Amino acid sequence: MTNYIPHYTKKKQILARKEEALRRLISSRAPQDKLLGAAEVVRDARIRVLRAQRSTIVPKDDAQQAYDRIDARIQRIENTPIDAILLEFGYQSSERLTED
Repeated sequence: MTNYIPHYTKKKQILARKEEALRRLISSRAPQDKLLGAAEVVRDARIRVLRAQRSTIVPKDDAQQAYDRIDARIQRIENTPIDAILLEFGYQSSERLTED
C-alpha cells in the first residue's frame, strides 16, 4: 500500500477554468463552432470530475449505491445536449446549434 493519498482538486480547478472560458466565449459572441467545442469540453470535464469522485469511494458494503448514483449522474451528463449546456451558461439563440 502506498503512502500517497490521491486528491482530485485539480480536476475541479480545470472544470472551473473550462466553464469560465465558455462564459467568456459567450460574452464575446464567439462563432458557434467555438461555442460548441467549448461546451463539449465543459461536458467532458464534468464527467472527469465525477469519475474522480467515484474513485474516492471506499469499497465496502454500501459502496455500490454510491457508485450507482455517480454512474447515473455521469450518464445524465453524457446525454445532455450541447444546447442545454450553452443555455445553462446564458447563451440564447433563436436557431438550434446542433443537428439531430
